[in-house]
Amino acid sequence: MLKEIEIQNFRCFEQIKISGFERVNLIGGKNNAGKTALLEALFLNVAPYISSLEILRDIRRESSKALEAMPERAWNNLFYTPIKAHQIIVIFGKNENNNTEKVEIKLSIDPDQTNINIESIINEKSIHSTFLNVSAKGLGAGASGFTDKNYITALVSGVVPIIPSFIRISGIELTEAYDRARLNEKDSEVLKAFQVIDPAIESVESFYIGEPTLYLRRKGEKRLPLSLFGDAMNRVAEIILKLVNSEHKILLIDEIENGIHYKSQREFWRMLFRLAVELDTQIFATTHSLEMLQAFADVGLELEQECSIAYFEMARKLKTNQIIGSRLDLETLNYALEHQEGVRGE
Repeated sequence: MLKEIEIQNFRCFEQIKISGFERVNLIGGKNNAGKTALLEALFLNVAPYISSLEILRDIRRESSKALEAMPERAWNNLFYTPIKAHQIIVIFGKNENNNTEKVEIKLSIDPDQTNINIESIINEKSIHSTFLNVSAKGLGAGASGFTDKNYITALVSGVVPIIPSFIRISGIELTEAYDRARLNEKDSEVLKAFQVIDPAIESVESFYIGEPTLYLRRKGEKRLPLSLFGDAMNRVAEIILKLVNSEHKILLIDEIENGIHYKSQREFWRMLFRLAVELDTQIFATTHSLEMLQAFADVGLELEQECSIAYFEMARKLKTNQIIGSRLDLETLNYALEHQEGVRGE
């Protein structure tokens, strides 16, 4: 399980170190405080490959046309200071069976942006390195191994354990993921997740009529496609399916509150805390929502709660504008929320 991270020259981070990660971690802060960038750095630990750069660029919706017009700037957005140093270093501290493991990811690009290299180092020993000579138009789908079609498939299947705030998985991919969960006897968890949002849901089924589709049925009503049940149900389906199908024992969720009504948030956290323990999976999620923060703190402070959790505040220093990340224990977070003191970077 990851316990700390140190980042140098990546995205909005000149240099930052955050310690004290737990089983479930919630990250708050103002806009442009580095919440999404932190998830992306964590993703590089899971998938330290050239193709990961293409995925991160797609998630950010960086224009391929603009990259073709200005290939010399193709990778500048990955770096805090691309002109001075074309190298990113992300260091992870792990604690497995009381043994501390240091994992270092080094990403470097030549000043002319023709060669890209990602190297994985564990306890100061290089174990993996990928290298690519990039064409004048930058890294394309053929070089990375991800096309537009199988990129989305990778997102839902567990190959890419990150859930962006705005990209939605198609009904076909959700149905395939559900069938995979059903094959592994995890489909009951999917039903429970839907019931958090709508307790009247009594069944989940997959059908292939024209194309694979998930159907839900409420008590006393006919089956309807999942797409007709609103954004919250589709969002929860994506989160729970990625969690139960996880191959990496880590899940990264950007803006976890999206679509979820505040009255459902406490039960939603209880479900995530339970599954994180049962599935031995570490969760990192970001939020802008005061209600989601309060629900997180309330459930975390319940006496019977067995899952270790932590809240981290991302903010910029007033004098230097440098981003820092601070851990708040749940009692401090709850006190700040109850007394309307500044949280979320305020």
